[in-house]
Amino acid sequence: MVFKPKHLSDIAKLSMVLKDFHLKPVKTLTFSFDPFESNTKSIRDCLQILTSKRVKREGAPRYKIDVRSDRSHPHIDVDFNDGHKIIFKTEHLKPYDVVSRLDVFCKAKDTSLGEADIALTKMAGKQKRKK
Repeated sequence: MVFKPKHLSDIAKLSMVLKDFHLKPVKTLTFSFDPFESNTKSIRDCLQILTSKRVKREGAPRYKIDVRSDRSHPHIDVDFNDGHKIIFKTEHLKPYDVVSRLDVFCKAKDTSLGEADIALTKMAGKQKRKK
């Protein structure tokens, strides 16, 4: 029996998400924030996490960092390869929330996973028929 605590810390949750996290379907990540605002900690943490070596570098996106001094709210613009765009307003979010939602969108947009599964099942069916 494996012991699973009911309440995991944000760092533990984040490490679980980063195990199979990838940015293959992402074309550009744009981080935009005002460093003099008090609510920029989450976007700075997200910037550190998403540009770290722990994130898989296969098909790495282009990173843009837009530092402003106009008292604007922090946000992350995510441009996907298929033309869709998502904006994360990170003012009141934790880094875990941003990374986990980005992971959900990236897995939904990743076409290589679905095609590989279909190809494997078709090949398995052909091999059974030959026997």
